[in-house]
Amino acid sequence: MTACHTRIGVVGRQSPSCSDQEKAGFARLNVFAARFFRDRLPGSWVPRYLEDRGFSPAVQAHWQAGYAPATWGALTRRLRGLGCSDTLIEQSGLGRRSRHGDLIDTFRDRAMHPVHSANGTLAGFIGRAPEDAAPGVPKYLNSPASCLYNKGMLLFGLWEAREALAAEARPVIVEGPLDAIAVTTAGQGRFAGVAPCGTTLTMPHVSALARAADLRRAGVLVAFDADPAGQRAAVRAYDLLSPFTSNVDTVDFQPGEDPAQVLAREGPAILADTLGRHTRPLADIVIDSEVDRWDRWLPYAEGQINALRAAARFIAAMPPSHVARQVARLASRLNLDYALVTEAITGFSKLTGVGWPSGYLT
Repeated sequence: MTACHTRIGVVGRQSPSCSDQEKAGFARLNVFAARFFRDRLPGSWVPRYLEDRGFSPAVQAHWQAGYAPATWGALTRRLRGLGCSDTLIEQSGLGRRSRHGDLIDTFRDRAMHPVHSANGTLAGFIGRAPEDAAPGVPKYLNSPASCLYNKGMLLFGLWEAREALAAEARPVIVEGPLDAIAVTTAGQGRFAGVAPCGTTLTMPHVSALARAADLRRAGVLVAFDADPAGQRAAVRAYDLLSPFTSNVDTVDFQPGEDPAQVLAREGPAILADTLGRHTRPLADIVIDSEVDRWDRWLPYAEGQINALRAAARFIAAMPPSHVARQVARLASRLNLDYALVTEAITGFSKLTGVGWPSGYLT
């Protein structure tokens, strides 16, 4: 059966409404493209690059790594040779129009990582540029949006980790595909890495993860970069994850570190140890980030009270099991009496209708 055996109509790239036949046709093209990329892996810069990052040839094969050649139309020509129309190639996201109107390959000179939906459908790709790429070339390039590829719904690594997650491996939400591969590889069934595909974490992401894993039992680790953007993403992740589980932690990496870097520099045993032992509640970051906004005014009583009020409304909305720790941390950081902090948080809890067991904060 050729890649274009199924007849596929024209659909808009942003349209989620494809027929089952159209979805199957696009998936078939993606499967062919994945094979095309894998066949071009030997002799490219990708295997050495991935080995230097700590990913053995066996790991590369398991994750179906590939290479998109540095030509304008190698994949496009191959698809045409199979009878695929230009319209179909473009609508699949594997080709795009140049500024001159010619159809060219979407991915060129990139390490290719296939992205599967939760049911195993090959929905699209993430392509990683070489280290020496020209300035302005994006490090990661995702497949264009289509009825199969929706960045706000797909988690890279979720399909590959499905068996480990079903066996209660702890999910670890990371920022990029190599981080996800690093976590799952080092985790050996204890940890499973998943990553949003070039976007912030969304409720559909969390819902998909909750369908694949028992989050209340396994909990969740969040392993974002320790830079300001990563901290903001961690705060958003807490808001999305806390309704599903009270066991939400973050990994304490050194500034500028991520799971893939730890794997490359220290090896899988150290990464697994870091994931297992160097963690703390994600709620700490939520409260710290709010207090940090008042940092320059904290030497003054007015700044302390303003920081208390700002943090108190977040603590009041937290699951009861998180509250006592945050009250103690906030009182210590602001150098305020524990009872005063408790009173401020209790006041917000009454306003929001949150109720805690009697004596919970004492």
